[in-house]
Amino acid sequence: MKAILIFLISIAILSCKDSHDELHEEMDKISVELRKFDTLLVELYKKSEKDPNKVIAIVDSLLIANTNETDKYKSQIKTNIEGDLHYFKAELLYRMGKYNESINELNSKGNQIKIKGDEININKTGTSAIAYVANYVKLKDLKAAKSFLDSVGNSNGNYYALGNYYESMGDKASALKTYKYNLEEDKSRKHFIYYIWAQKRVEELEKNKPLLKEVFFPSGNPNFEICEICNVDNEKREKITQLLLKMPENQDWFSTAILESPYDSGKDYYWVRVKVGAKEINYYVYPKNYEIKYFDPKTKTVITLEDWRKRK
Repeated sequence: MKAILIFLISIAILSCKDSHDELHEEMDKISVELRKFDTLLVELYKKSEKDPNKVIAIVDSLLIANTNETDKYKSQIKTNIEGDLHYFKAELLYRMGKYNESINELNSKGNQIKIKGDEININKTGTSAIAYVANYVKLKDLKAAKSFLDSVGNSNGNYYALGNYYESMGDKASALKTYKYNLEEDKSRKHFIYYIWAQKRVEELEKNKPLLKEVFFPSGNPNFEICEICNVDNEKREKITQLLLKMPENQDWFSTAILESPYDSGKDYYWVRVKVGAKEINYYVYPKNYEIKYFDPKTKTVITLEDWRKRK
């Protein structure tokens, strides 16, 4: 959700600003507010371990304060904060065994966004959909659980959630098949926690250990490490983005997309696509020394920036 909102914010700012410096200054200020909120959320998760009811009361007061927020930068992430708070509350209620109340929180307005006037309920996909599945399995409404499971999509934890679901149904064979498919067909995510968990479930089931009776509820805690190595990856991505923004060819920058990462592909470079005005430029960036090369996806050729500039 944060990625969607930050993208929308950046487009809004870009439409009003001509200067790259002003754009990044605005984005930095918004990022500061997001980090402040994440820090607060981490503290609340820790407190909830001892007194979840007290933390729920705090969350309710924060939701009211967020609704009335008028600060220039905080106002731009109000929907983000509202959604995260409702999700956190849903997670707490799930832990407390209040599954219907947890579902009501997931149904909240804070988990919806509007794009060009159309309301999109983003909690029907991804990790939020898995949260629905977890609740409905506890309520023994397997039909509803399966309907949300079908809408999870290609999200981290999708196969692990499906395997959990089959275990909850008592279908050990399908659970094992799902986990093993995940391990064989999705090796690009082997550094993700869900891949590791799937490995452990295969080991447990093959030892005839008891079946799970629940589907995991994805944590909204910013400190929850879905992928420990991804923090290193993110630092490299940020450095690469900054290097590309400084290039004269990219001064009319609109967006950056990283299509391949060494941590996923096993290759020694990042494939980055930069949208500049109305055109797209592809680069290979080698993190060993941060050398940048031009890549032509049509001819599959890679050349140095010097040679590329000579050809232009």
